[in-house]
Amino acid sequence: MAVYYQPGYKPIKCKCGKHDCNCHLEIDCRPDKVISGCNNLTGASGVAVVAVGETVTPRNIGSLSLSGLRCLKRPSIKLDLTAIVTVNAALAVDTVITFRIFKRCGNEVEREIQSFDVSFGLALIAGASIPVAFSICDHEDCESNCCTYRVTVEATATEAVASAININQGTISAIATDLC
Repeated sequence: MAVYYQPGYKPIKCKCGKHDCNCHLEIDCRPDKVISGCNNLTGASGVAVVAVGETVTPRNIGSLSLSGLRCLKRPSIKLDLTAIVTVNAALAVDTVITFRIFKRCGNEVEREIQSFDVSFGLALIAGASIPVAFSICDHEDCESNCCTYRVTVEATATEAVASAININQGTISAIATDLC
């Protein structure tokens, strides 16, 4: 029988009797606390598709703050983002919608920790709706008790399109535990 070891688990010595062998894997550490949070996205209406090479102005679509992080020895934060992209005008095949996630802990400078590009691989007509969902894991230590995650959206293509997309009906949620 193969034995697979996973992070956070340690083997216990096997006690073998005459007819059976009883070996277990036991959890090496247990989280003392779990922190969670959830916010609806404020969304964005009339996001323009900017021509590649032009200046892009990202639009904020939501944020989430988690407090009590000092209670965790090594915080591991799973962040989930969901939204519906609704198309207001026909979009070219090369249109790319970029979601960016920024993090600020306490008085630190805000920094981008992840980005996701959504491209559809085909031209879209006005009225199309596409669901998007992303998850990330953030394991970076934070000296602060509170971290704020902020999400922005922007869109680019070879040709600009004014008021091309809406982002709505979304959430940003997080769950934080101790990383063993």
